[in-house]
Formats: sequence, structure tokens, C-alpha cells
Amino acid sequence: MDTRTFTTQLTNHPEQICEVFDHLDEGIVWLDEQFRISGFNQTYLHLLGFNEFEPLIGRPFNDLLQQMHDSGELIEQAEQENYIADSLRRMQNRERWQLTRVRPNGTVLKVNCRPLASGGYVFTYTDISGESRAFEELRRNAKATVVAFANFSEHRDTDTGAHVLRVARLVGETARLLQRRGFFPEILDDAYIDQVATASILHDVGKIATPDRILFKAGPLDTSERNTMRQHAADGARMLTQASLLMDNSRYLALGAEIALTHHEWYDGNGYPNGLAGEEIPLSGRLCALADVFDALTSRRPYKAPWKILQAIEQIRNLSGTQFDPVVVDAFLEVVEGRNQVKLVEWHPRMSVGNTHIDEQHQILIDTINQLANAEIQNDRAIVAMIIDELINYTVFHFQYEEDLIAAAGYPDLEQHRRIHQGFVRWIRQVREEFTYRTRYQLGSEILGYLRDWLRNHILGEDQLYRPFIHEEENA
Repeated sequence: MDTRTFTTQLTNHPEQICEVFDHLDEGIVWLDEQFRISGFNQTYLHLLGFNEFEPLIGRPFNDLLQQMHDSGELIEQAEQENYIADSLRRMQNRERWQLTRVRPNGTVLKVNCRPLASGGYVFTYTDISGESRAFEELRRNAKATVVAFANFSEHRDTDTGAHVLRVARLVGETARLLQRRGFFPEILDDAYIDQVATASILHDVGKIATPDRILFKAGPLDTSERNTMRQHAADGARMLTQASLLMDNSRYLALGAEIALTHHEWYDGNGYPNGLAGEEIPLSGRLCALADVFDALTSRRPYKAPWKILQAIEQIRNLSGTQFDPVVVDAFLEVVEGRNQVKLVEWHPRMSVGNTHIDEQHQILIDTINQLANAEIQNDRAIVAMIIDELINYTVFHFQYEEDLIAAAGYPDLEQHRRIHQGFVRWIRQVREEFTYRTRYQLGSEILGYLRDWLRNHILGEDQLYRPFIHEEENA
């Protein structure tokens, strides 16, 4: 049966045609040559959340898009200033195009747009929420696996897991800014940025083979010790390359191997293990080198106290062109210097509980919440998601550290304190669930306000109650 015969049979059964269209899983709306709505099926109404359908016929599609935009229906597209104008331009140019958008209720729709020979246009809408959730779970599982792998090498640090997540965020934010500025266009697409940020978590996995006597030596290393320490770059790359092959050439692990091998190379060629210089060093290694050094400088380690942010920024600036790529440095410093434009909470001396480590951890939590508010204002979902993960990871670490400390001090209300901590962890994990699967598109002022008030009140309230039980020697 040719197309003409089939079309003739369809036109002889209009009622059946309508019934068939209404039973399709895909929503359909078609426009005439003037881009006015000519027809649609019931699935379209259901997927778009419309209760009435008659008023749609004959209306310009532009009006409908504008109405949906004004009502908040076009969440994703509300970020794009010229979305409606761009849609009309594509239709006028008779282009085929495709997009994915998310409704306020979290439904993920794939929209295919095709020109018709008659001069009109047809849009098909498919609910891909299940596939989207499965992909997100796969992505999160991959990240969790990477973090777990990295923790084998990082477990001896004072803030297990938090360092690698902070490095990942710095890498992701810097790469995103470089992309916006038009640098490295042959490398920096959205997929690469997501992958390189996650892969950077594995940068020091080779340290699992480094002896503690070398890793935590307070003084300078001798030549033999330095050579042993430097071996972690090649060790990590080898382990990750082998793992990548076993996992069907995992992009995360392959990039992780590249980063592990090259993040100690210097831009001027004086790094290790291979003395690479300039663009011989993969962009992934240049990005991670900066993030790793900055976070190491500003974090407490068993062998050193943390540097002040401004001191670390000055050090990075001084090393631009020698240890670090100047182009990457410029973007990196803009990211770091722009992080604290919004301050929901400010540290005050009266928040001190009399313990240096706890006070530093509280300040890190305050900085993380402030950075979360800053990313929210910039409407950067990817960075917000990374900060939420970072916040959960560090909160769990801090709570455990604090509970162990006050348990050793004989604090009588430990169990009540622990229940308060557990309640907060359950709450923030629920927020992450809603945000990840887009039933909450933005955190909003209510969530940020709760975070601000909970942390401030907890530090000034419950945490002050155990202060008399902590002895001065705990600060050592």
C-alpha cells in the first residue's frame, strides 16, 4: 500500500483517526503555515497540564508559549532569554530540532519539532521521566563509585572525602567559566565538564601506596622520600587505566587516569612525572592542578594549619605561568573570588566552642552554605547539585567528628545531640532527592533560610552546651 492510498483510507475515517491520535503515548500538536494551532491530541493536554482544549484551536503558538512562560511552566526555557524568539526563527527557517524540558512537577519531556510539507509544523512530546531518572541514578552511582575509590587513598586525611568533592567543584566551576568565555571549544562541552569534574575526584588515588611516614612527614622530604612520593602519579594512572578497561573503557576512569598522571606537571615543564609543558599537559590535568593546590593550601592537614583564602589566592597568582596555565588561573581566580558575594551566615567569635578543629569545621560549613546561596542566585543547577553533595558529605564527617569528641569528653546529652544531627542529615538528603529529580527546580528562600537558621542556632545553641566538657588539651 503506497502512502497516497493509506492517506485516503485515513481521511475516510476521521473519527477513528481522532481516536487513534488520542490513544498515542506521545503528545502531538500541529500548526498551520501561519503557526496557529490546528490540532492536538488528548495526550498533549495531559503532558502539558491543560484542563481545557477548545480555546487552543486557532491561537498563535507564540501566544501559547508566552502564556506558558509567564505562568512558570517553561522552567528550563525561562533561563534562556530569547527562547520564544528562537523557536519562531527555527520554524520560519523550516528547521528540524529537538529539546528536552522539565515541567514544574518534575516530568521530563522530549520535544521533537518538524516542518510539514503543507507549510505548518508538528511537535511531538514524549514523557522520558523514567529514562531520565534511570540516567541520573546511573550518573550518581558512577560518582559514588568514584568517590568510594578515591576515599581509599584519602581516608587518612582529616576531612575524608570532602577534599575531593571540593576539588571536583572547583574543576567544574572553572571549566564552565572557560566554556562561557569561549576557551578550548574543541574540548569544553557540557558532557566533558561533567566528566572531568567527577574524574578529578580520583587525582590522588595513587597515594594509597604511599607510606604514612612519608605522606605525613612534618619536615622536608629527602631525595629518596621525594621520589617515593612522586610515584603516586604513575601508580594512580596505572590503577585507573586498568579499572577503565575492566569497566568497558569508562570515561570517568579514563579521564581520572589522565588527571592522576598529569596534575603534578608544571606549565613551565618543571613538574613531574614526565616534565610536560604548556598544552602538552591535558586540560584536565591543568584544571585539577589548580584546584588541588588551592584546596590543599586552605585545608587543615595533620602536618599543617590552613592558609587564609587571600593568602592562597596570592600564591596561585604568583605561580601563574610557571606552575599553572595563566588562562586557567584567570578563570579559576574569578570563580574563587566570586564565591562569597552572598553571605547568609557570618562567623562570629561568640560561635566558638573552644576547640580549634570544631571551630574550623563550623566555618567550612558556613562557607559552604554561603556558596550554595551564591550558586542559587546565579541559577546554576549543576553547581548547586555539587554543593549539596559536598554539604552532605562534610556534614556527616563533621557530625561524626563532633560526636566522637564529646563522647570522649563524657558529655551526658550525647544521644540527644546525635538525634539532632541525624534529623538534619535526613532533611538535607530529602532536599537533594527533590532537587536531583526536579520536583524542586530551585532550592528557594525557604530552604536557604532554614539552612541559615539551623546552622546558626545549632552552633550558638546546642553546640555551646558541650563546651564546658572540652578541655584545653583537645585543641592540640
